[in-house]
Amino acid sequence: MEPYRVGFVGTTAPHSFLFLDTLRLIPDTAGEIHLVEPDAPRAAKAGADAVYDGLDEMLERGRPHICFIMLPTDEVEGPAIRCAEAGIPLVIDKHVANTSAAIRRILAACERGGVKMSTCYTWRYSPMAQDIRRWVEEGVVGQPYCFDARMVTTSAALRTQDPQFAWLFDHERSGGGILIWLGCHYIDLIRFILQRRVEAVCAMTSRLTDVPSSVEDVASVSFRLEGGLVGTLHCAYVMPDGLGDAYDSGFVVWGDQGDITWAPVHRPHPTVVVRTKHPGWPAERGQTVAYDEKLVPQAYGGTQFVVDYFRDMIRRLVAGEDHIVTGEDALRVVEICEAAYRAAATGWQVAL
Repeated sequence: MEPYRVGFVGTTAPHSFLFLDTLRLIPDTAGEIHLVEPDAPRAAKAGADAVYDGLDEMLERGRPHICFIMLPTDEVEGPAIRCAEAGIPLVIDKHVANTSAAIRRILAACERGGVKMSTCYTWRYSPMAQDIRRWVEEGVVGQPYCFDARMVTTSAALRTQDPQFAWLFDHERSGGGILIWLGCHYIDLIRFILQRRVEAVCAMTSRLTDVPSSVEDVASVSFRLEGGLVGTLHCAYVMPDGLGDAYDSGFVVWGDQGDITWAPVHRPHPTVVVRTKHPGWPAERGQTVAYDEKLVPQAYGGTQFVVDYFRDMIRRLVAGEDHIVTGEDALRVVEICEAAYRAAATGWQVAL
């Protein structure tokens, strides 16, 4: 019965405190928060209902219905497996783990424990992404030929100033740079919207920053999807402070009957531009489809659909059901990133 007791393991993942703030927005679903955090200042900042020094103590005394694993990606595997084998469903901050092998072991533990897991590729829940997926499926652009996506954001110099994010620039801990940390959202969107398997990738990466870092801050990936559809993704940590927006992002799909353009950025009145010769698209609808997005500044992602994503995710996982983003989806994204890194290192196309 809701509200559910929530286990919360760690606060060192970048979005830990935003996740806690988001859970507090859905008290009908997320009830008591049982935190594992031995660091006293961090525990005090979290403001959980109960705090424990260790995971086993929390599992025994807190008896959570669901556990959020909020640790750096190189520390996730052990606690995630422990929770899964105890029969507790999991939410793990994206990109889940620093290797696909670790995610496979976590998924195997979920199978043994009879539980599901998810992560927060929240754009799938946006009305824009869901409409674009449906329009592509209905043939609004005709046969899709190609696509382009981009994720450009603030520089490594700015991001490494925040200790909550600094570990992301250590390859051994994170598994990669901007491609795996933020490009992951767009790889997931490509899979979700186009509903086709990624068959092969080529890639180039570069590290141009002069701050201490062992990961790329620029990446360009070319994809071949099943059916011959091809596309690109460009990612960069580059924007200086003071430009206003911290993100410049976009997604376009072109087909033989038209194209669809969208900028996946959280703002009050997002739009999607549809140009099509499809006879089922009413002329009076025009080319620009406007949406009214409710902003929720205290939530992760800052919008109502992300709050709804959290509520639905908890309910489905506790019920033993798949969420809109499954553990297998998380695995596919990291496998694609790893293939892109191999392609960049070798100069060869890498098949998946």
